[in-house]
Amino acid sequence: MLDRRRHTALFTRLSTVGLAALLTACSGTGGGEAAGGSAVADRGTAVNGDSSAIVVTLTPRVPGPDGGRRLNWSPYGHQLPLTPAADGRMTTRLALGPEGTPPIELELARSDGATHYDRLFVDFDRNGRFDAGEMLETTPSEQRHKFWSTFDTVVSVPVRDPVTGKATDDPYALSFWYVEDPASPDEPPVLRFSRRGWMEGTAMLDSVEAEVLVTENAMDGVFDTLDSWALAPADSADEVLGYQTAKPLTEHNWLHQRAYKVESIDPSGRRVALVPFDPGITRTDEIAMNDNMRVDREAARSGGSVTFMDDYATAEATARREGKPLFIDFETTWCGPCKLMDQWVYTADSVVNAARAVVAVKVDGDDHPDLATGHGVVGYPTMILIGPDGTEMRRLSGYESVAAMTTFLAVEKKGAVAGS
Repeated sequence: MLDRRRHTALFTRLSTVGLAALLTACSGTGGGEAAGGSAVADRGTAVNGDSSAIVVTLTPRVPGPDGGRRLNWSPYGHQLPLTPAADGRMTTRLALGPEGTPPIELELARSDGATHYDRLFVDFDRNGRFDAGEMLETTPSEQRHKFWSTFDTVVSVPVRDPVTGKATDDPYALSFWYVEDPASPDEPPVLRFSRRGWMEGTAMLDSVEAEVLVTENAMDGVFDTLDSWALAPADSADEVLGYQTAKPLTEHNWLHQRAYKVESIDPSGRRVALVPFDPGITRTDEIAMNDNMRVDREAARSGGSVTFMDDYATAEATARREGKPLFIDFETTWCGPCKLMDQWVYTADSVVNAARAVVAVKVDGDDHPDLATGHGVVGYPTMILIGPDGTEMRRLSGYESVAAMTTFLAVEKKGAVAGS
């Protein structure tokens, strides 16, 4: 779960290993839907007499139907603990909105004869009970030996309009999902959720028409500097929907070669104030400075790659017989950083050469949860090096560079692991 105060740390990780590797990717292009009217900026309005500050009026947006316009990323899903109730139902509640706003009651249930959860009751009007029309239905699917029940919906969040001062409601698009893992029947049940909506508008910035987007990462229904924003030329408006332009609201963003910062944001998300900002570096130089994978992409390659076995028991027996360390690379089919390491790290000559001194095996943590649990794996990728005597020597988690993996796999001639 993404804690609000881990927001900046998350975006630091994103710049290190690539947003696509860490954020959930969503597809979709084309015309979008504006919820509650078109997004039009107060073009050039000064804030408190400061002619450099531009107020941008934003409008709530929800994903368009049938693959319409939508965000191409979302934060890590938050978790809501579920409490068992009567008839196998499970209940929880979602706090969403300003302080004092009643929570949204939620209840998972099975329809008659259903094996898996296929209904979600949502207290849309927040009156503490489930009325007619407050039930969502889905068809559970099996993925990676687990059963997924996914529900997409739009709830309302009470806000105060910063222009009129009147109370109103904004649509807030959400995805809920419940995952039943038969291999872990004693795991505490949780309902996960993530936002799907955003706020968007246009503004004139230094004579350039710009598209401005703000979206939540904390997912509490209140916008603040712990959330994120994007900026792009209006003639390339869909760029704001991609992960490449997403930045924390505490950081600057670029419009062509000029940088801007968010000076303030209204808690409703309906208004932000932007000011020009000098980061002391050009956009080109900043991109190069933050491209931490460039060294890995430019590493020497001769066309080979690390030879991985695909059967753990065979690899373990081979390592024992040959007196070599066992290198276990725990991965999954959905793991972005795993794919990046396959592409850029395990094909680098220095890593290929270092791996000749070990027996390497890849283990899919979803296909072999017993092995993942037995080795204490909590995230992917996880790389573990087991010595010839069966003792764990060291491990790494997450994307690791060519240099790091070359050192990780280094083995001394007598069989001892170097650097342990």
